[in-house]
Amino acid sequence: MIVYVENIKNKREYNKLSEAVGWGRRNEDIIEEALLKTLFSISAYDNGEIVGYGRLVGDETMFIYIQDIMVHPDYQKQKIGTTIMEKLLEKIAEYKITSPELRVYVGPDYKKEDFYRKFGFITRKEANLGEGMILMPKPVEKESILYNWEDEITDEELEEIIKILKNDGVIIFPTDTVYGLACNCYSEKAIARIYEIKKRASYKPISVLTDSIEKIHLVANMNEKEKELINKYMPGALTMVLNKKEELPDILTSGLPTVGVRIPDNKIALKILEKFPCPLATTSANESGKTEGVNVQDFITYFEDKVDAIIDGGTTKVQKPSTIVRVENDEINIIREGSIKITE
Repeated sequence: MIVYVENIKNKREYNKLSEAVGWGRRNEDIIEEALLKTLFSISAYDNGEIVGYGRLVGDETMFIYIQDIMVHPDYQKQKIGTTIMEKLLEKIAEYKITSPELRVYVGPDYKKEDFYRKFGFITRKEANLGEGMILMPKPVEKESILYNWEDEITDEELEEIIKILKNDGVIIFPTDTVYGLACNCYSEKAIARIYEIKKRASYKPISVLTDSIEKIHLVANMNEKEKELINKYMPGALTMVLNKKEELPDILTSGLPTVGVRIPDNKIALKILEKFPCPLATTSANESGKTEGVNVQDFITYFEDKVDAIIDGGTTKVQKPSTIVRVENDEINIIREGSIKITE
């Protein structure tokens, strides 16, 4: 019978298991120092012999690394590694009660990539964050708040939406084109949730919506030609691809040096965007590969337990995605034909 024991710091047992799994023997002084820095560990024993191990290192508030998941080759079929991971994640859940922003990583161990994916990890490269793997936040598992703003927008409900967005929440709201899945454009946590909820490929960037050219300046640089197009076609169904400011997180733009920006022509969207201090990362409210939603009934079944709030504003006016353009060498390049035609 396998017995699991917490916080055993025995360098000889560590080395014995390390040799058994093919990692080789390490300097005991180095091991001792590493074990002293361990926040929490799980050791698996069979008849007093160590057959599995895993540990957590980090600062408990900002980041934690899962390290040294080892299982003796003779015990690979007994799911010892799975049990160790489950116990480590239970401990991490305790840390997250007081530190909800805590990030959880594993090192670049490509042989174990499939194993870690079972527990919700993706590669940091997929999230445009470098090497190794990161535990992605799970979508919320509670019923979304549903507001009907088709006839009236109350101050109390607007304040609640702003509060959700300031606390890394995700909402769905109507625009002039289609409904948008949105969050604070600077919140990597919330942006990661959008990718997860929508099942969107990480190499596809997300644009931002805002209410004014002044707020576009917060996230992007503009030349005179670009300002001319913005003033001519916005608010409206035009998305401009601009050179982004460094402050924007790479996860939003998929590592690209540009960001799509738009000012929508919709009173509900503009009310939220005027009230919120920065642009919102916004993508169409649909599961990737499915048709964009133009009214709440198009998507509520899929999204109702995955986002924090859904705002019903009736059927959208345009019912078609925006036109996307990029100005290069003073020439207008159409990236995507949409609901409006662009002229010089």
